[in-house]
Amino acid sequence: TGYTTAEKTSAATVPVVAADQILTAPVPTITGTAKVGATLTAVPGTWAPAPVTLAYQWKANGAAISGATASTYKLAAADLGKAITVTVTGSKTGYTTAAKNSVATATVGAGVLATAVPAISGTAKVGATLTAVPGTWAPAPVTLTYQWKANGVAISGATASTYKLAAADLGKTVTVTVTGSKAGYAAAAKS
Repeated sequence: TGYTTAEKTSAATVPVVAADQILTAPVPTITGTAKVGATLTAVPGTWAPAPVTLAYQWKANGAAISGATASTYKLAAADLGKAITVTVTGSKTGYTTAAKNSVATATVGAGVLATAVPAISGTAKVGATLTAVPGTWAPAPVTLTYQWKANGVAISGATASTYKLAAADLGKTVTVTVTGSKAGYAAAAKS
């Protein structure tokens, strides 16, 4: 009473955001075959409320695999004998970030090489040189070894990609067995 009414406005606060809320985060699953060379895919499930930004981290025996942060992961030779999991992390403004781990895959098994039946070029004459043509083996590079045989019996020391026919080969049929090997893959042989 006896004073003029006065009004003053404070400085503004920062913009108001929603209180942190919890994302609905399902347990991710993994599809694909647990073999070296195969590609695994993370299936994150439905996170809510949409849209939710998802990030991925693949792990081998619980240890993060460097650079493996996509929704898919191609199994490497280093993964042989290990169980693979994926952690999916969801984030959204105004919500608490959540991370969920998948169940582990079966232990990663050896990969399967794509092989080819070898051919032999050259003339089947004593003194002539035969050459093994191994065909395409994959995934490259694949280390190839050779064993030449006469009438199905291994020829001692004949382990190069070429073989010079000897007098002992006269009248015999000659074949070559090509064996392919690669780290993380089961060795394979083709004749």
